[in-house]
Amino acid sequence: MRPETVAESGSWRIVVPASRVIEPHLALVRAGRRADALDPREGAGLIQAYRLATSALHRCFGATGFMVSFAVNWQGTRDGVGEPDPIDGATCAVHVFGRKPGEPISPIRAMALRRSDRASLPPGPALLQRLRQELRGEPEPIRIQPPDTPRCDGCTGAVLTEQERWRSRDVRVIRPKRVLIDPPVLVLPIRHVVSLRDLEPDEVASMSARLLEALVQFRLATGSTGLSCFANDGLAARQETPHVHVHVYGRSPVEPVNPYLRMAGYLTAGQPSNA
Repeated sequence: MRPETVAESGSWRIVVPASRVIEPHLALVRAGRRADALDPREGAGLIQAYRLATSALHRCFGATGFMVSFAVNWQGTRDGVGEPDPIDGATCAVHVFGRKPGEPISPIRAMALRRSDRASLPPGPALLQRLRQELRGEPEPIRIQPPDTPRCDGCTGAVLTEQERWRSRDVRVIRPKRVLIDPPVLVLPIRHVVSLRDLEPDEVASMSARLLEALVQFRLATGSTGLSCFANDGLAARQETPHVHVHVYGRSPVEPVNPYLRMAGYLTAGQPSNA
């Protein structure tokens, strides 16, 4: 079965993957085969596509938070650990997973399984029709509940004095305070933004450029050939800091341990995690 396009937003298609990781799973696919940084117009299309996708996942599945997963210059391993199934012909695909209390399995735990061991969740005709209906018109202004914390760690002075590695065009790259899996970085807007739905097109374009810069740095430091990235949006997705941030990990075909396996190990051991 092939992935099904259910809506379009600018240069982005909203796709139902042929094999979903969990039931509330959509993908935002960039038109063409380019792999360079996004420009602001493409950033605007991506924001609109994300708003539409999250609205549809909210209405169809009751999702109240969302996880985003994507790769930069990385095709994943054959067994697929840590990655959703690839979208045919897509150079850039942003996977969006709906999260809600009481869900049977989180996306991180599901993707820690080999593709052959995951539950098969092909979309049926009724779901495709419902999604197409929900994706017409403007996105619903849903409220994504932020983390319940008295301060924002993305805005503290320590971000600049102790954690920041570099910045450019409204976006900074930092070293996280609490490192579960080494070596990661975080990419985040300098402006205080709680939800991915509220990013500006220029911020999305700048974050895209910073990710390509991070790939260069990972290549120099660890020999990484690509990046795996994810972000949590809302308390239901276990977002811990009320400031948009993307977790970035260097990947390589000769990496000693898949970072998603290490992350799943922390989860299994009961360690605190935002996965």
